Amino acid sequence: MKKFFAIYVVLMALTIQYAEAGMLVEPYLGYDQSSMEVVTVGNVDASATNSGLDYGARAGYRFSQGMWLSAEYALGNGSVKPKDSAQEDATYTKSAMSAVVGYDHDKFRLWLGYGVSDKLTFKDSTGTTNLSGTNYKLGFGFKPAAQFSVNLEYLVPSYTKFNNGGADADVSTAFSKLNGASTQLSLSMPFDLGK
Repeated sequence: MKKFFAIYVVLMALTIQYAEAGMLVEPYLGYDQSSMEVVTVGNVDASATNSGLDYGARAGYRFSQGMWLSAEYALGNGSVKPKDSAQEDATYTKSAMSAVVGYDHDKFRLWLGYGVSDKLTFKDSTGTTNLSGTNYKLGFGFKPAAQFSVNLEYLVPSYTKFNNGGADADVSTAFSKLNGASTQLSLSMPFDLGK
C-alpha cells in the first residue's frame, strides 16, 4: 500500500510541475470491485469476485466549454474470491490503455472511454492465466474542490484472447462463457492550467 501511495504522490508532483495551459493531467487512486461470470468448455463454473486497488493517470487536452479528450493508462491488483468455495483463492494484476472523452460542468463531470488494450492476469498455485481484449466505460465525478474529484466508474471488458503459459488462443477454445463488469470508486486530481 505504501508503494502505491508513493507512486500517487509522485504523479501529483509531476502534474503540478509540468502541466501547461490547455493541458489536462489527472492522476487517480481508487478501489475496484468486479465480478466475472466464467464457465469453461468442460462446464466448470469458475465465476469469481475480484477486489483491489486501481491507480493510473490521464493526460490530454481541455477544450473550451468543458469538453476534454485524454489518453489514460491504468494499473491494478487485488484478490480473487471464487463463487465456489471449494475452489482456490487467487490474485490478479491488470493494465489498460484507453482513449477518454469527457465533459465538465461546474462541479460535475461525465466521461466515456474505450480501452484499446485491457489485460488481466490471474495467478494461483496451479499457474497463471492471462486474458486480453478491450473495454468500454462510463464515469461520473463530483468536484468538492477545484483540484479534487470523487469518481464512480463502470467498466465492461471484452476479452478475446487467453493463454496459460503457451501461445495466445481465442477465449472460445477454453471458455463457453466469459463476462465481467467492474465498478471503481476513486479520488483524482484533475489539473488544468488553461483557465
